[in-house]
Amino acid sequence: MKHFFTLLLMSFAVLTFAQEKFIKGTVVSGETDIPMVAIQVEVNGSKFLTNDKGIFSVPAEMVTDGTQIHILLDGFYQVDAPLENNMVIKLFQETDEASTIALSLTDLDSDDDSQSTPGLLFSSGDAYSSIAGFAWGPYWFRQRGYNSSYMKVYFDGVDMASPERGYASWSLWGGLNDVIRNKEVTTSFQPIDFDFGDVGGSTNIISDPSSQKPGYKAVYSLGNGSYNHRIMLTYSTGLMDNGWAFTVSGSRRWAQEGYVEGTSYDAWAGFVSAEKRFSDKHKMVFTAFAAPRTVGQQMAATKETYDLKGTVYYNPNWGWQDGKKRNSREKTMVTPQFILKDTWKINEKLTLRTSAGYQMGKEKRTALNWFDAPDPRPDYYRYLPSFQYDQGNTAAGDLLTELWQNGTFGQVNWDHMYNTNRSSSTTVPVSWQNPNGEQYTGNRSHYIIEGRHNDYHRLDINPTLMFKANETLDIITGVQYQYYQSNNYNTVDDLLGGDFWLDIDNFAQRDYTELEKSINNLNDSTWIRGEGDRMGHDYYAHIQTAGWWGQVKKSFKKGSVYVGGNITHTSMYRDSNRKKGLFPDNSYGKSEVLDFLDYGVKLGGEYFFNGRNVFTVNATAYTKAPYFIDSFTSLRTRNETVDGLSSSNVMSGDVNYYYRGEKLKIRATGFYTQVSDLTKVISYFDDSNINGTQVNTFVNYALTGIGQTHTGVELGMSYNITQELRIKGAATYASYLYNANPYATAIADNRAEVLLDNEKVYYNGRHVGGSPEIAGTIGIEYWSKKYWNVGFQVNFLGDRYVTLNPVRYTDRAVEGVEKGSEEYYNILNQEKMDDAFTVDIFAGKSWKIDNKILRLNLNINNVLNNQNIATTGFQQYRFDFTDKNPEKFPNKYYYAQGIRAFMNLSLSF
Repeated sequence: MKHFFTLLLMSFAVLTFAQEKFIKGTVVSGETDIPMVAIQVEVNGSKFLTNDKGIFSVPAEMVTDGTQIHILLDGFYQVDAPLENNMVIKLFQETDEASTIALSLTDLDSDDDSQSTPGLLFSSGDAYSSIAGFAWGPYWFRQRGYNSSYMKVYFDGVDMASPERGYASWSLWGGLNDVIRNKEVTTSFQPIDFDFGDVGGSTNIISDPSSQKPGYKAVYSLGNGSYNHRIMLTYSTGLMDNGWAFTVSGSRRWAQEGYVEGTSYDAWAGFVSAEKRFSDKHKMVFTAFAAPRTVGQQMAATKETYDLKGTVYYNPNWGWQDGKKRNSREKTMVTPQFILKDTWKINEKLTLRTSAGYQMGKEKRTALNWFDAPDPRPDYYRYLPSFQYDQGNTAAGDLLTELWQNGTFGQVNWDHMYNTNRSSSTTVPVSWQNPNGEQYTGNRSHYIIEGRHNDYHRLDINPTLMFKANETLDIITGVQYQYYQSNNYNTVDDLLGGDFWLDIDNFAQRDYTELEKSINNLNDSTWIRGEGDRMGHDYYAHIQTAGWWGQVKKSFKKGSVYVGGNITHTSMYRDSNRKKGLFPDNSYGKSEVLDFLDYGVKLGGEYFFNGRNVFTVNATAYTKAPYFIDSFTSLRTRNETVDGLSSSNVMSGDVNYYYRGEKLKIRATGFYTQVSDLTKVISYFDDSNINGTQVNTFVNYALTGIGQTHTGVELGMSYNITQELRIKGAATYASYLYNANPYATAIADNRAEVLLDNEKVYYNGRHVGGSPEIAGTIGIEYWSKKYWNVGFQVNFLGDRYVTLNPVRYTDRAVEGVEKGSEEYYNILNQEKMDDAFTVDIFAGKSWKIDNKILRLNLNINNVLNNQNIATTGFQQYRFDFTDKNPEKFPNKYYYAQGIRAFMNLSLSF
């Protein structure tokens, strides 16, 4: 901290510097001459945003002979030109390929559960960031190895991240491509004007209607990915004489089945935004949008099942019902967002911007549930040939192989479940409290589809004050408040031909003789459930955050320096509607309130060697409260919190070199990040014996003290051979390793006692996994002045490791195994997946017909049709503690699509 205060004093000391004049310019649309708002203009590595009149200002002392400006914006021709006072820069659209197709391709592969945020959001304009998002993103590349909780995504100044899980989902605005083009983007901790920031970068999507291109735009897209068809229609008035501006947009994306078997896709989106300029100093923008969708989901599988089915797109979630494919796991969500943004220029030096947002959402995932019946999952390990072979039953293994290969096995057997439920007449008391009272007779469902719901609402209020003390000193400060409440519960979604379901804990009924212990809600005497009724768990998550952040930036002749800080208070608690029979004393009502006070500092600067060579450095240290889902030992069943719960600590820095020549542009970066004291709670079914107790139930494995180190280098470059021909390339060489051995506590869902306490997990030195650590791309593009383009690129991704099952790296896992033996190393092995090599091509053509612009773009990824690229893999959480056989529960994988084509046709008028 003493160094922080020293730097803070230094930053204020520069107040003595003389005031400087500004070199100004204006950025307008090349097609309409409308000023373009929030466009990033780069000068000597520093970025300046255009204001609501399209004007940017650069301190005169930064400008020398030969100083150039650089503008690289998705969907527009790149601008590199000498900086002159009062210059007017016209941006001409080149194609929709970069902005439209790239997001669509990310849409095709991403799902919320992956915590994968689209690379498009973090494309800051340089070659490296663009390639990382577009070329590597579909293969689960995460820039610098950070998961999405380290990337801030704002919409008009409102944080989009889920307070429960910590990351923003692209699906909140999926399908609204044409109205989310304007963004403020950073890839690290550079100064921003809407938040303190995070190590993975920050993005603020700006929806102001006055910054949208006036007129209509209609789009039709055709592809062979997760969806086949897309239509979009957008209309913007532009800023009218009465000070109003409006934008409306809508879209639909759909497919009966995507490239993965049994997956369907039906997504809609709607957007409306209204802007009123009361004067040159005051404007207000109201924006509302929603993107409802229903998607049939894919499940990871083992190599054995892929081989048996002869395809890496095997999906165990679906089966035939009445001649149609039905997916047992569907996700449905609708999350309307309402944002009001007020910008008031109080005087020439002081501006107040206030964003207020309200969000409400309903999310539902479906899944199979069963009672007193065989496991209905078609890829359950006991239904695989390998299990029979391991048992020495060769004949059974051969028979299962044949049944899998001829299609009899491997998919959900809907007919069997319906027939079982329709022939299971049972009489039960209406009230479990009165076994001899009123009785109910009907077919008791042994199989159902359950709905897993999360209904929520949240309120955000974020005022920000921007003070321009003089022409070289900028001070920004803001406060942020957020209140979030969600209701997590299960329902009976489909009885699958039965008449009722009993709301009991199946595992508790198996393990205890007292009926009361198996009841999920002692406060409700009825236990018979029909379709739509609540069952299982039912609790609220309450999360409230309030914080302050601030930043000071000083510009001078050879560069600039900045310093910033933040303080955030987070409180959270669980409030359950259900008094569970197993835990009557700590399952119902409100848990203890968890409070965390977090702080952070950041500092950095840039130095201009000359007009073309720039050196920058960024550094930060901050703490971060744990997320709600990692704060409770058994979130579904009780109010107990994780012992030793604390905020994590992050220390990070990066050094960057920029070269901005007339033809050659380079960014080279070295980065280092250390994270400590992370907490993670993993839930899985455990059928092992733990300390003499046969578990056979769901276990919650809480790890504390997790540490990670992320180090590496990045290189991005582009070279204009001519004005039309350009070479682009990017590469990263990194290492993402665990740097500590965390401790774990294990608690079962249906037991009060602790199964394991402070079990050491030997993670130190192992790879975090889940993202390539080496990646490279080289490509060539031709952009004709006659409005057509073509290009291709070659991509490589390597050093890709599966993510770890912590129980395999404990003393229990290798107990009795000779240290150094092959069996010992097989247990502790972390699989390195095969390197990936792909080739992409794209082409486009634009026509201007009167005042209309017609564009056609074609993007083909993985043109070599490589279908053996596992995008990610993970060790199953179950482990064979009896025979110490790591292949009993082998790794599971997701695979990338082979050749993938996407055609986009748009008409602007």
